[in-house]
Amino acid sequence: MKRKWITKEGNRVLTLFFCGWGMDERTVQHVRRMGDLLLFYDYRDISGEDAPEVEGYESVRVVAWSMGVWAASVLLSRWNIPVSCRVAINGTERPVDEHYGIHPKIYLLTERGMTEQGRDKFFARMLSGKEEMERFEENRPCRAIDEQRDELRLIREQSAREMPEMHWDRVYVSEEDVIFPVENQRNWWGNRVEIITLPGGHYPFYVLDNWEKIWK
Repeated sequence: MKRKWITKEGNRVLTLFFCGWGMDERTVQHVRRMGDLLLFYDYRDISGEDAPEVEGYESVRVVAWSMGVWAASVLLSRWNIPVSCRVAINGTERPVDEHYGIHPKIYLLTERGMTEQGRDKFFARMLSGKEEMERFEENRPCRAIDEQRDELRLIREQSAREMPEMHWDRVYVSEEDVIFPVENQRNWWGNRVEIITLPGGHYPFYVLDNWEKIWK
């Protein structure tokens, strides 16, 4: 796993953001910032990861998107750090699952078809309309296709072994998400947590374009 400080200025509030599959810091570079921001991505191996240093912060918040929901749940269960609020967006703690995540057959087809052309198709499916596709050129990750393909496989393998569950304070589900089926997301969360419906597709950060919006 990789981590990158986007903002580290000694603010009172720290947000830990867990990216989705295949992403990097470009994913949320346009999102208006509040406080310090530490970003996690590349889940090819999430074993042996040390907890981030959070001493001195008045509040530590977690935002997890897509595959990051599973990764955050695994890691936070190990780290034992104080977290004031946890928000999940368009993902579940069972990322490869017929009823609660991406259907295993579809996941395998995506994995096996992950060429540069396949990646372009995937990105197009997670966006909503031509305008978002044009904007995404600025947010498109700069990562090698072989690395991203390996990440798909290794998330599948790790998530079959690591199946955590933890308390979440809020969940966002985009009504046109065709990556993580909306019904499966709702099946997983049930009545355990407040679910807020968003417009648009799997990539939510042209709607949630300000970190403060996520908490309101």
